[in-house]
Amino acid sequence: MPRDAERVAWIALASVSGIGEETFALLLAAFGDASNTFRATLDGRLDEWMADRRRVDGRPPFPARTLAALREAAHDPADRMAGIEALGLWSFTPLDSGYPARLRDLPAPPAVIHGLGDPVALSRPRAVGVVGTRRPTPAGRLLAARVAGRLVECRATVVSGLAVGIDGAAHAATIEHGGTTVGVIGAGHCRPGPRAHDRLRAEVIRSGGAVISEHHPQTKASKGTYPRRNRIIAALSDAIVVVEAPRKSGALTTAKHALELGRPVFVAPGRVGDWSTEGSLSLLRETPVRPFVGLDELTEDLGYFSSLPAATINKPGDGIADRKPALALLGPSERAVAERICVGPAGLDLLVAQTGLPPGVVSGAITLLLMRGWVQAHGPAFVAAGPLAAR
Repeated sequence: MPRDAERVAWIALASVSGIGEETFALLLAAFGDASNTFRATLDGRLDEWMADRRRVDGRPPFPARTLAALREAAHDPADRMAGIEALGLWSFTPLDSGYPARLRDLPAPPAVIHGLGDPVALSRPRAVGVVGTRRPTPAGRLLAARVAGRLVECRATVVSGLAVGIDGAAHAATIEHGGTTVGVIGAGHCRPGPRAHDRLRAEVIRSGGAVISEHHPQTKASKGTYPRRNRIIAALSDAIVVVEAPRKSGALTTAKHALELGRPVFVAPGRVGDWSTEGSLSLLRETPVRPFVGLDELTEDLGYFSSLPAATINKPGDGIADRKPALALLGPSERAVAERICVGPAGLDLLVAQTGLPPGVVSGAITLLLMRGWVQAHGPAFVAAGPLAAR
């Protein structure tokens, strides 16, 4: 299957309503790649697989409405891609060498990212998330602006969620100071969020930043899309600054995702009994976050007083064009497994079947490749990463 055709199928499969990371990964593990998943949808193999899963789990892997949407997408995957391109969106999948490296740190990286603006903004050497409540105090809004201004001075990209409140203050201040900012929205690009931020979203793009979403452009925001959005903010950031967070703020979810990823989290303390910082105080009491006590201290803690690191920008299309030098470093078993994964996503069972190697050998090869960073786990399936992901 040509890579472009598989990429189109991958994006179309990820756009099916009701198929999240877990189900997406299960389908890849069962059928090998997105193209074969669509063929299985049309030739009856998917129905057999669903019946088997129901016997094992006691329920189907997804509801009837999702199956109907999957069948519709299977008949014409290219039509979904055409709708995305008509909006001027660019898209990244884990199959692409330009897929932001930071997102690969997630246990289940987004199957696709759609964006407007400059995709390079997602992969600059320095990036810090600034998050907080949608109902900030004047002091909180001012602090978010000051933090963003200092980060611009440090040549760091500011990442946030383009919501009203702290997010908007951080984005606006970044643009005002001539910096780059990335906005992660919790719905599709046709429904990007509050109308009050239409101009701000346009300014984010005009200033060299990007507005991104993992959802198909027509996807509506829901109770579950914002927590998903928050994990992307955490992953795209090398650190998170929580300015003001009430007890039920989404910023707490972002902070917890960052901690799980090993990212440092800095939390501005608040007055005891102040509703606007109840969640912030809980983070300080219950998790290993650090108190944010001043701009100079934050700059020092981030290591930004030193000169910029010599890291290169991960531009779309960059990478090692030829996999052969990397494959030559592997033993025969590891090379056989790696070569199969270079063809397309595969789970352990499929790798055993197609390489002819014993399960224990395949498992050992996968462990080595994961340690090298040459494959990425996507649920129970594995995709090429590092030098093997280059195209």
